[in-house]
Amino acid sequence: MYQFKIKQQDDGGYRFELGDIKILLDGYTVQNGQHQLSNPNKAIAYFNIENNLYGISNDPLQYNTAEAFFDAISKQYSVFTTKRKTA
Repeated sequence: MYQFKIKQQDDGGYRFELGDIKILLDGYTVQNGQHQLSNPNKAIAYFNIENNLYGISNDPLQYNTAEAFFDAISKQYSVFTTKRKTA
């Protein structure tokens, strides 16, 4: 299980944070050591690099856990941060 910092939002949803990556979602349960998304198609993950906001919707991909969704956006994040380090 990833050690997300989890904050409940005013609208009733949740924001998961781990490093520079944030995930917004409606709800979750913990099963088998993972955070199962209540509404996977409504989850959005994002990160900010040099005042540019990058995000990915879970709608077409349908990751069922916050961990799997985090892994997917981490790959995108590494593309941007690796290019920045080598430039």
